[in-house]
Amino acid sequence: MKSKLWLFLVLLLAAPLSAQTLDFKALSLLPLQEGGRVKPLDTFARESARMITGHEKFQGQGSMDLLFDWLTHPAEWNNKNFILIENLELKNLLSVPVDQKFVSPKFLIANDGFIAYAKMNYAKQEKKISLNAMEKESLTVFTRLQRFEDIETGKLLALLPIPNEKTQKWVTLEDLQDAYRKNPKGMPDAIKTILATFAQVLKSYDAHDAAGFASNSQDLSMLLAQLGTKESVDPGKIALEVQFNSLKPFQWAWILHLSAFVLVGLSILFASRALYVPGFIAFLAGIGISAYGFILRCIIAGRPPVSNMYESLLWVTFGMTVFALIFELIYKNRQFVAAGSVLAVLGFVLADNAPTILDPSIQPLEPVLRSNFWLTIHVLTITLSYAAFLLSLGIGHVCLWTLWKYAGDKERLKKQIQLLYRVVQVGIVMLAAGTILGGVWASYSWGRFWGWDPKETWALIALLGYVAILHGRLSGWLKEKGFIIGVVLAFLGVLMAWYGVNFILGAGLHSYGFSKGGLPYVIGFVTIEVILILIVGLKPTKKA
Repeated sequence: MKSKLWLFLVLLLAAPLSAQTLDFKALSLLPLQEGGRVKPLDTFARESARMITGHEKFQGQGSMDLLFDWLTHPAEWNNKNFILIENLELKNLLSVPVDQKFVSPKFLIANDGFIAYAKMNYAKQEKKISLNAMEKESLTVFTRLQRFEDIETGKLLALLPIPNEKTQKWVTLEDLQDAYRKNPKGMPDAIKTILATFAQVLKSYDAHDAAGFASNSQDLSMLLAQLGTKESVDPGKIALEVQFNSLKPFQWAWILHLSAFVLVGLSILFASRALYVPGFIAFLAGIGISAYGFILRCIIAGRPPVSNMYESLLWVTFGMTVFALIFELIYKNRQFVAAGSVLAVLGFVLADNAPTILDPSIQPLEPVLRSNFWLTIHVLTITLSYAAFLLSLGIGHVCLWTLWKYAGDKERLKKQIQLLYRVVQVGIVMLAAGTILGGVWASYSWGRFWGWDPKETWALIALLGYVAILHGRLSGWLKEKGFIIGVVLAFLGVLMAWYGVNFILGAGLHSYGFSKGGLPYVIGFVTIEVILILIVGLKPTKKA
């Protein structure tokens, strides 16, 4: 078993000084290669904290602080409960109390049953055998444990931009440890200086020496920069990603949209133009900050931000707000801003607060997605159709409220249904176009236009569901109540095509998008929708 990084560096830790605020700015900008791309150490720290603990902060410590605490005091952290465990069945298997959210590395390592169980499930996964929730969670917890151990040993700290000729992987601190053991005299002085400087960084961190920590961090940054080239590291892009991480644009987006919903909601309640104007401005600001966030993420990733469920949720939510703005400008109806803002809050809050379900990290594209042209045309089109249908869901709920509260007001209901009809039309056109373009992409990537893959099938089911509802309305088969309920229920088909195929079925050629988790939330949402529809649908219709 490899020794810990801190043991290899042989630090002579000084007595702690009085606590001072440490500046991680220089270290946060250090480029690191991990996950198939070059990213700032700030991003690596945030991703590691989220993966292991479930959040970017743990017990008041930020991600960079947490990372260096792990490196400096590994023995303490080996005995501390900080590795997230969520599945109740797995907790029961490991004799972990139900209300305990975290376990220690020592607890997991000492549990031979857990290690064997995780390895068995890994073997099943390699053989393409479906895993249940507990089995998947065992692999997730094992991955969290492994990541912490790989950080301890320096295996993941690929900070030296010296690529291997065959693999193009950067040199890690663990690589230097192994090289030093084999031939200490043969190691270049420049590399020894980097190791010694890194040791000084950890030493000053442990001593809470703010001045020494800042000086040593700057020295380490300069030494590593001398090894890199413009081809291997783009300092501007690294700085941009750190800015993106700090800004948290999508968090600001839901805050602004919440303000917009409150103000516009009050303006509708009290028929106040004075409240509507600042609410509309807040709505525009929410769209603006989320657009800025997407632009930054596109520049950082070098592609459209729709390669996984996290990115598609953000994109669909953003697209929905843009559609709401367009319809608001056309029809000047406050309901679009109200519905758009409340749905934006739900979408952005979900993305911002469920990192263990929706992974926000930027990953390289799967081979099938590496045609940026097809990715842009097909995926953006079909996800924008989801955005239109999401807005129709919001307007549909406004119509349900009118049915419940003002069932006798036929004129009011007629205007709202007309608005709902227009939104659904936009969604149908975009979903049909996206499905056809998906077939073209499938022919380009897989050699066939259509193959009844689960993703393709459910996209078609969702499309036909909405088409049937529109035709039912045009033919007179569906009256006001039937049309509204039909539109709300039809979104469940979109939910299945969007979420269900990836998170529930987990089968088909679209395997690059598979994820796990969140099923209880979706079941809760569907249950609430069905109950709401039953309440409104079974209420006797009042005659005008």
